[in-house]
Amino acid sequence: MIKFLVSDMDGTLFAGHGETVFDLTERNEAALNRIRQSTIEFCVASGRMIGFGIHLMEKYGFERVRAAGFNGAVCYDQGRLVAARPLKKELICAIITMIRQEFPSCEILQVQGLNSERIFTSLDHPVVERYRRDIAKIGIGRVMDFTIDDFLQQPMETQAGKLSITMASHEAALAVMERIRDLASEQCFITMSGDRLVEVANRTASKGVFVQYLKQAYGLKSEEIAVIGDALNDAEMFPEASHTFAMQSGSEEAKRLAKHLVMDVAECIDWCLEYNRRQEGTF
Repeated sequence: MIKFLVSDMDGTLFAGHGETVFDLTERNEAALNRIRQSTIEFCVASGRMIGFGIHLMEKYGFERVRAAGFNGAVCYDQGRLVAARPLKKELICAIITMIRQEFPSCEILQVQGLNSERIFTSLDHPVVERYRRDIAKIGIGRVMDFTIDDFLQQPMETQAGKLSITMASHEAALAVMERIRDLASEQCFITMSGDRLVEVANRTASKGVFVQYLKQAYGLKSEEIAVIGDALNDAEMFPEASHTFAMQSGSEEAKRLAKHLVMDVAECIDWCLEYNRRQEGTF
């Protein structure tokens, strides 16, 4: 029987959303209601701040809220932070220095704090204003009034959860990811959560770590877990689960590694519910 389903958010559960990312498609909303009433526990794992996952689960009526943020750097289980793995400032400084020297095509850098802070290289960048508008709408996170350089050069209480690097092209993003691996592969976890977005977190963090936690905390076997995502960072969950799904709209890497391709999360949920019915012999 499948006991847990872990879903990515951006590009997966949020795909086709309405005015805000929390306004899911009708199909996904209806499917969340079905799984909420089933014996399968639903969880989310995201590259976003942990607050997004918690808010999503609470909005759609899940009593047991389990979520991972920053690709597993922060893990939350029913009111408790069960993992918090910050990224060292010295490492962030080394990576940013390398990018500035070798990759002038970098569009924007962002440091996200463990407590939902957003820090940018420039407060005047158009992306910063977009984030301010999003925060005003959904009430999650805050844009700090200092830059990344200020954060790196001065003592501050903020702890970094993730460094995000947006490049001009997919090829440039791949090149940056490989260069960071050459520079600091033993010190950090590096992945891509979008076509042009490279993300760097604590080396002990990944979405796979969140699934490992669930297995250990709840005595789960791989065959009792299903996972779904659309990008390379989601594929980190695949070795921990027997039932792996990728979005048809997802990256070629994720689709190649998944056992099943689906149109949306609703299709994945219905597959899991049907699988359990068959296991019970009632289908």
